Amino acid sequence: MNEPEDLETHKLIAAWRTGDQGARDKLFERLYTELRKISAVLLRGEGDISLATGDLVNEATMRVINTELIEFNDKAHFLALSARTMRRVLIDHARKNKSNKRQHQKVTLITEIVGVQGAVDIQHLEKALIRLKVINPERAKIVEMRYYGGMTIDEIAEVMDCSSSTIKRDWRVSRAWLLQALDE
Repeated sequence: MNEPEDLETHKLIAAWRTGDQGARDKLFERLYTELRKISAVLLRGEGDISLATGDLVNEATMRVINTELIEFNDKAHFLALSARTMRRVLIDHARKNKSNKRQHQKVTLITEIVGVQGAVDIQHLEKALIRLKVINPERAKIVEMRYYGGMTIDEIAEVMDCSSSTIKRDWRVSRAWLLQALDE
């Protein structure tokens, strides 16, 4: 990571938190490439989904902008929130398509869950994540940041303010739990 760029990003976030909409716009402009990468990862292997990478970024951006309380302090937090928001957009899109009786689309997600072959139904994964969130909210956040945000173990440790070894351990347990939940 480039420290001067991270410092500038931090300043833009701080300015946005005080209500500076120009800083907000500059922040999104600065991080647009990274947001598109996250979007591309989420959309990879989706098949007939009608959202393009830019569409997913734009919809998530609008939702983040309309958030009443800005809950992030740095770039990693911002990207994690954006990834979570993109996930919600995909889930809402899948639900909308599923509710259309004339058109049934299955939205899938290519995952890195050891033992899961190919794509996973995103709604099935979402139900499993909701169950995991009830059992252990921190582990659910780790899963969200890994799958949807494409974040590394070290980046997640930074966001969650704990050690990388703790995140690795929780990640292994969460993957095993998800594998079992997705097999049910």
